[in-house]
Amino acid sequence: MSMTMITPKRYDGYVELDVSGKLTRRDYDALLPRIEQAIDEHDGKLRMLIELHDFHGWTPTAFVDDLRFDVRHHDDFDRIAIVGEKTVEKVGTKLSAPFFDGDVRFFDDPTEARSWLS
Repeated sequence: MSMTMITPKRYDGYVELDVSGKLTRRDYDALLPRIEQAIDEHDGKLRMLIELHDFHGWTPTAFVDDLRFDVRHHDDFDRIAIVGEKTVEKVGTKLSAPFFDGDVRFFDDPTEARSWLS
């Protein structure tokens, strides 16, 4: 099993997450308060880029935490760009889009994703 790495970075107008490995509940416990703070600072219309590298999904409890977060913050995102390496990540992006009121799009190229967020 690979080690999880989540590196949040804040830019003017959006938050960028670099994610690798398999997400656990501990990862969400550490990350979600920071994301919720960014949502508050952007009046509930945050833009976010999630870049997946060697991503292996979620543990069952982390997946439930992710769904709860998505439902609770349905209206809090303006745009979410997901950059990935695998077809399953592209399909996952399409499946997650209905959970958000804002636009959710998949990109192969992080430069295109950042441009779309600007």
